[in-house]
Amino acid sequence: MSAPTEAAAYVAALWEHPALCVALFGIQLRTEAGRALYESSGVHEEMLAALEQARQDGLLLDNRFLMAEEGPLLLQYWRSYADMDAWARHAPHSRWWKWLVENRGSGVAVYHEIYQAKTAEAIYEAGMPPVGPARFCSTVPVSSGEGRSKDRQARFAEASR
Repeated sequence: MSAPTEAAAYVAALWEHPALCVALFGIQLRTEAGRALYESSGVHEEMLAALEQARQDGLLLDNRFLMAEEGPLLLQYWRSYADMDAWARHAPHSRWWKWLVENRGSGVAVYHEIYQAKTAEAIYEAGMPPVGPARFCSTVPVSSGEGRSKDRQARFAEASR
């Protein structure tokens, strides 16, 4: 992976991951009783360790946004939908899902959004530390204002064919 420089804007070479899958997982803690139920379940602590292991199974990066007003929110980048789906069908994920389903209506709710990228771009201004895809892709310097977004999107689309 090339390291971005302070002097140039850069893009993450998302075309290196032509089957990229992006997933959002959220838990809504609707009541104090729901929050207490979730906190006592141990799901959160087990999840953190399991996600580190999931890197061996295709998880490229997970960002945890615990500050969401409703409850924990995870943003994940997977090598492919197939990798994410295979991982989700086994413990510990299947156990968490079962716990969440069993406890719905108790002040706890869950949702997910899954996107299979067909084209994508991630661009960062000069001096921006790597975040998101720049943490798992190579980076390529670009000239600020060069207006080549369509070219980068096309390169991603071509790689995914």
